Amino acid sequence: MGGVKQRWLELESRNLSNIPDKNICIKHFDDKSINRFIRQNYHDGYCDYCAKELKVVSLEDLMEFIMDGISNFYEDAANFMSYNSREGGYLGEIYTPDELIQEHIELNAEPFEVIEDIVNSIEDIAWAQPDLYYDNIKDDLEFQWNYFKEIIKHKSRYLFSSADSSLPKALQILQEVGKLISKLNIIRIIPAGTKLYRCRQHDFKTKIIDFNEITAPPNKKAIYPNRFSPSGISMFYSAFDDDTAILETISRTDKYKRYITIAEFETLENQVVVDFNKLPKIPSIFGIKDKKRYYLILFLYSFVRDITQQIIKDGKEHTEYVPTQVVTEFLRYPFNKNRKNKISGIIYPSSQNRNHQSAVFFWDDELSREKVKLNTLKRKKII
Repeated sequence: MGGVKQRWLELESRNLSNIPDKNICIKHFDDKSINRFIRQNYHDGYCDYCAKELKVVSLEDLMEFIMDGISNFYEDAANFMSYNSREGGYLGEIYTPDELIQEHIELNAEPFEVIEDIVNSIEDIAWAQPDLYYDNIKDDLEFQWNYFKEIIKHKSRYLFSSADSSLPKALQILQEVGKLISKLNIIRIIPAGTKLYRCRQHDFKTKIIDFNEITAPPNKKAIYPNRFSPSGISMFYSAFDDDTAILETISRTDKYKRYITIAEFETLENQVVVDFNKLPKIPSIFGIKDKKRYYLILFLYSFVRDITQQIIKDGKEHTEYVPTQVVTEFLRYPFNKNRKNKISGIIYPSSQNRNHQSAVFFWDDELSREKVKLNTLKRKKII
């Protein structure tokens, strides 16, 4: 077999044909994985899109790389989807090459001629996503998480001690989340000397002057459920800036409590935390070497969105908070059981202040005295 024919077969196996005989440089894409490929493979040449002598790769080589990424998630619908000649098509969602590149992958390139050449190089077959029709690990984990929430909210909240035969399946999702937390390296140290902020809303007459009045309450006074702690279990909720602490605390509907006192605390020793703000970035589909890991990251993003979403306090929050409370209990006890450096808290995206962080530490009023010191108190009127 001649080299030309062999090359043609290689391109055909990737659903490529009629690729323009052009070179391209790194300036035309904002996708980091594509740019990394160009940087690692370029040579001196002429960029047909810049009309300049630059470092370039052939469009043919680049299209091979692009199609290797696309083939992880998309393929010819004929390979897996039923076709109904009477109905006149495939029994599922299919895409043209143009829809695939521009609407689903959302590949950006300048000038538009680059996109046109990419689209025209891809075989005009019925492109589709097998993962929409066959479960992947993300789907499986999300199914387990939803099952877990249903069990915890409406059947049994005593997950770690009940003999109910349905609970091992619910516990399994917590164990999977624990594995993800360890695998994706989102456990980190908050160093001694870190500033934490807490607030307390009150009326004009109330004067907050010492540690006891603004730290975590005693367990017997923790009468309201919170996102990570049920009634009767006190925890130290805080933020890393005072604006976030205020937004996470205040209620503007309470006309009698128009003042707020903000406390600045400082950690006295290093704290080991699970930091849900440190999730790995969702990789470009062109840079994925481990598809399973990609789906695990996607699941953890959806998991974090779920556990940090705003919950309306309409009386149902007692139920809605339960899944995150049980996740916290899992991290605090079973997950910590064999760890040398025990997890002492969770950092999570603030539901009230976008792109800012909140934290909860597993400290009641007494334990917080050992973990933080009070630096300052600042009183202000709620505007």
